[in-house]
Amino acid sequence: MNVIYFINERVSFEGLSKVESVNLQKQHLIKYIQTNDLNIVKPNVYQINDYYTIQHALLYDLEKLEIEKVDYLLYYSEEVMKDFIYIYPDYWLLLKSHFNFVISLEKLDAFGDNSTSLIS
Repeated sequence: MNVIYFINERVSFEGLSKVESVNLQKQHLIKYIQTNDLNIVKPNVYQINDYYTIQHALLYDLEKLEIEKVDYLLYYSEEVMKDFIYIYPDYWLLLKSHFNFVISLEKLDAFGDNSTSLIS
């Protein structure tokens, strides 16, 4: 299964610095990706990181490269996406339409999944 993961570099979690928050997100997301044997997809070969940090850039790359569907969009928590969803609800719907599943690790943990599988 293919996955694109998103990290928000502008939020701080639990009193951590922004750098520590990025590392926290990256650590949890990579662990989840490895545990579930997912293949990281990088639509734009010129992208520096394996992950995206700007939702508009991700949407642009998916549409420009005419990528219809990727299995999963994975991100750490709702807080990572909340501003984008609130300010650009139409773009959020467009972005979600490129994925079969959009998953927040925080929501999986809330349902008792403990980040071990994609579907409980």
